[in-house]
Amino acid sequence: GAEILAALAIRRDTPILAFDPAAARQRIEALPWVRRAAIERRFPATISVAIEEREPLAVWQHDGRVLLIDRDGIAIDAAPGSGYRTLPVLVGPDAPDHATRLIAMLDAEPALAARVVAAIRVGGRRWTLEIDNGIRVSLPEQDPGAAWHRLAGLVRDHDLFTRDIVAIDLRLPDRLVIRRAPEALPLVPDTTPGKET
Repeated sequence: GAEILAALAIRRDTPILAFDPAAARQRIEALPWVRRAAIERRFPATISVAIEEREPLAVWQHDGRVLLIDRDGIAIDAAPGSGYRTLPVLVGPDAPDHATRLIAMLDAEPALAARVVAAIRVGGRRWTLEIDNGIRVSLPEQDPGAAWHRLAGLVRDHDLFTRDIVAIDLRLPDRLVIRRAPEALPLVPDTTPGKET
């Protein structure tokens, strides 16, 4: 639209030989949502413009801003309110640099990936995932893919997400740590002398 026309910097009365396709391509590729552009002069009076747009991979929340990022971790533009609600939300200053690997890992278990609403980059080393039911899943720094497959198996085989769980910690390879909601824990009567129950 208008951004492309402005970047082309050409008017109807501009002679075609005065138009610089290489400079116009640089200006168009500087637009945040453009991945690549090809521009040609076609005589006698046509300029051909082909654009490959960046495809949003995730929504990145950082420094109070919400941006779309592509598979290269490049910020595309401010994320509009709707239309991108199905994309995962990434949080953390270095989250875009690791987004492609994270999304590939999540996609290995598509049914479970569809339930991930956010991924928080912790200490620049690992991810904590937020599931659509509010459960937080801490993945390990080393081999998070194996932990992700393990979680998917537990969800499939043991209906793990139907229980009163608020957090699952998969950071230790030989164990699973589950934190239940306080109201789900059995109540133990207080038998302190002098206290009424």
